[in-house]
Amino acid sequence: MAESRVRDGGEPDARARLAELEVALADEIRKSETLARVNQAVASSTDIDTCVQVVLDGAREIIGAAFGAFFYNQLEPDGESYALYRLSGAAPEAFASFPKVRKTEVFAPTFENAGVVRSDDITQDPRYGKNAPRKGMPEGHLSVRSYLAIPVATRRGEVLGGLFFGHPEPGRFSPHDESLVMGLGAQVAATIDSIKLNAGAVAELTQRRRAEERLKFALDSGRMGSWDLDVATKAYEASDLCKLNYGRRPDETFTFATLIETIHPEDRPRVLAAIESAIRDGTEYDVEYRVVHPSGELRWLHARGRAAQTADDGGVRRLAGVSLDITERKRAEERQKLLVNELNHRVKNSLATVQSIAAQTLRSVAAPEFFRDAFETRLVALSHTHDLLTRESWAGASLREVFDVELHALAGEDRVGFTYPSDVRLNPKAAVALGMGIHELTTNASKYGALSTPDGHVAVDRAIEDGVLRLTWTESGGPPVTPPARRGFGVRLLERGLAAELSGAVELTYDTVGLVCQMALPVRALEP
Repeated sequence: MAESRVRDGGEPDARARLAELEVALADEIRKSETLARVNQAVASSTDIDTCVQVVLDGAREIIGAAFGAFFYNQLEPDGESYALYRLSGAAPEAFASFPKVRKTEVFAPTFENAGVVRSDDITQDPRYGKNAPRKGMPEGHLSVRSYLAIPVATRRGEVLGGLFFGHPEPGRFSPHDESLVMGLGAQVAATIDSIKLNAGAVAELTQRRRAEERLKFALDSGRMGSWDLDVATKAYEASDLCKLNYGRRPDETFTFATLIETIHPEDRPRVLAAIESAIRDGTEYDVEYRVVHPSGELRWLHARGRAAQTADDGGVRRLAGVSLDITERKRAEERQKLLVNELNHRVKNSLATVQSIAAQTLRSVAAPEFFRDAFETRLVALSHTHDLLTRESWAGASLREVFDVELHALAGEDRVGFTYPSDVRLNPKAAVALGMGIHELTTNASKYGALSTPDGHVAVDRAIEDGVLRLTWTESGGPPVTPPARRGFGVRLLERGLAAELSGAVELTYDTVGLVCQMALPVRALEP
């Protein structure tokens, strides 16, 4: 009977116990499946926001927390509170009106990675309420009795933040729950660290790519080609623009031997010596030389470089640098050299002209006190022609322009008529010589000839016959003309100086009606 009572009384207890075990097993299976799902999602995550949210939602589901939060271990600008990063089980508005989390005695272990804080009733914890001026949670705050806080730290010990979970009822979090959440905390820390490292690598790669793009843009804008030489193997790499500098297409093979062959034979030894010096002594490679393109075109290049890598024995392993086509600069320098030489020549000629004008004027004036006016007017006439040539970059001037500049100085443009079908272009030498001659004619006409009276007139006729310019200056309507008692500077300049300067002939006729000046000048001596 006793045995029967024990058996009868034990069966209900066993069935109840079995039911409890089945519930517990189902709960563990649920937790394991959720944990596996969360772990998989975290492991494949490439975004920190998503990673943290998945952990919060999953951990809250596993341990049955009412809500969870992740705070960064990063002080806010006030220097005392921490930044809320993610929430689960509650809207952000639930915390919006409350002060931010500070490192109080309850929160300090988590932010300092001192260990896990798990409490069946945090309101009974001796560290609770030590957040003056408050003695606990603010009024209206979500009720928290069960409390679990896990530091989220990397293997290096860097605390990224903390996972915090709460429930309004006490005793909801078990040691097993703590263990599961600690595992999630370790995994989320590793994932965040990995995401940051990958983001840093991507950012660095992006920055390098942008730097390379900026460098390429700068090189292309400056028409500079880049090159790289392996000292040991003589392997040579050249950019497309560098190949172009040597007259090669981007798709052509361009070796170090090809480069040396392209260099002008006279410059080749100097370039090779500069390369050897840069390799041997580590000096700067900086040389200008000529290259001959396959088309036969001769170009100038400026190559610069330096040791880009040092071998184990201390020698140079690689040379790298840039090349720049400086042909236009070299041509400009040559033009400048020619212009300087031409300027020196012109200055000497001008000084000789001034000296001759001074000497001839001094001999021709009746008295020394008249020298200054005569000399200055002739210098001004010379400067007028020089101004005209300067405006034309000393490439030459037209015959009509030479006439106009002298007539304008004496306000005689309206009283001189021109008869010829087309203008004549003069070289600088002819322009200066004719300018001085025309100045003497207009000055004489203004003082003594046709332009000295209101009714006087000058006719200028031009014709070209058999390569000779025949220019005739005819005055009329002025006072009667008589041959001068003495031959002055103007007469000598026209009959001797102008004729000799331009390999021609000048004849003055003192007709009673007016002076006539006839010039016969070879066109070849006049044209630029």
